[in-house]
Amino acid sequence: MTQTEFRKKLSKTKNTDWFNSVEFNLRYTHLNLSYEFKGFGHLHKFVNQQIKGWDNLTENLPNELLASKKYFESIENQLISFIDSYGSQENESNLESYFRNPKSQIQNKTGTTFTYDCPETEFLIEVYKNHSESFIGAYTYLTGNLNQNINVKDNFNGYLLAYEFTLKDSTIITERRNKEKSSLSRLRTNFENSLPKLESELVEHLKNSTEKYEEYLKAIDAFKEDKEKTYSDWFINTKGDFENFSNKSDNRLEELENTYKEKLKLEEPAKYWSERAVKLKKQGWIALAVLVGLVLIVVISLGKLLWTTPEQIYESFFHGDKSAAIRWSIIYVTFISFMAFAIRAVTKVMFSSFHLARDCEERHTLTYFYLSLLKDSTVDKEDKQLIMQALFSRAETGLLKDDSSPTMPNDIVGKFMSK
Repeated sequence: MTQTEFRKKLSKTKNTDWFNSVEFNLRYTHLNLSYEFKGFGHLHKFVNQQIKGWDNLTENLPNELLASKKYFESIENQLISFIDSYGSQENESNLESYFRNPKSQIQNKTGTTFTYDCPETEFLIEVYKNHSESFIGAYTYLTGNLNQNINVKDNFNGYLLAYEFTLKDSTIITERRNKEKSSLSRLRTNFENSLPKLESELVEHLKNSTEKYEEYLKAIDAFKEDKEKTYSDWFINTKGDFENFSNKSDNRLEELENTYKEKLKLEEPAKYWSERAVKLKKQGWIALAVLVGLVLIVVISLGKLLWTTPEQIYESFFHGDKSAAIRWSIIYVTFISFMAFAIRAVTKVMFSSFHLARDCEERHTLTYFYLSLLKDSTVDKEDKQLIMQALFSRAETGLLKDDSSPTMPNDIVGKFMSK
């Protein structure tokens, strides 16, 4: 597991402070090395470095050195297993109790372990490459387990090589090398000691970042749910309004279509009635002019007759033979009778024309009144039949019987006006 993955796992623990405060002490006395670690992250970083270092050296290595790599891998597995098992635990006393045995195993199994970067490891690798038969002797000498038979030449040679490596005479070169080694060891120790705080801070930062990220995700989810609900409510309301608007529009369109159809049906009759009314009015005014002319003729002739009557008519009427007066009277009465008949006929034609013109105008007006009723309200089928009967009923001409105005459906019009 990489350090980044381990830090993320560590940041998800409930009691991160405890995991960052656990102290470890790894002492490799056969190597004269001692490491102090504070926190799981600090220890894992060291273990991870050792595993990677050993991975780079695992080609043609003896099993004794490969055991060191397995040792560091076991530590990593113990740390990961403990986090997976007890990461959700918050009580520190319980965590201390659960970790006591794994911690003891980590700190005590160090007697035969070598770090990949210590001089002893480099020395043993060189011995294994150049004098493989003497490797066991050198290895047992450095680990302190002197259980190999020293009488065996190869083991003795290995002991001797390890002895010369660890206890060479104090020459200037050797002394300088040892002092430099000691100085580097102190620098490395100081550097390693500064890592726990950095590891703790890093893990804490990762934990805070994870918590903030989770809060941000929750906020995003809440915002998303709120917007989805708002959009859903808006869509439902808008859908209902749109459906109502669509239904009203469809109904209104249907009404207008019906009105337009009725208009097309009644447009030509209305146009005919309008033109017919104009024609009849013109005919009526012509008849009026003829009537006036006839009356004037009668009046003028009567006046002229009375003004210029021959004296012999008066004399014959009052003295002597009256036949001439009677004859002229009969002629004038006959003339007046014909003129009276003509005046009466022209009068009937005049009144009939004006009467029919008025009827056409009323039918024309009633037609558009009926269309306006269709536009603003509904008309029952029975009422529609009555209106159609009134529109297309026979009109009285006044020529065959007494004059009378056309029958209008006033009750129907009043009925619609009251709605």
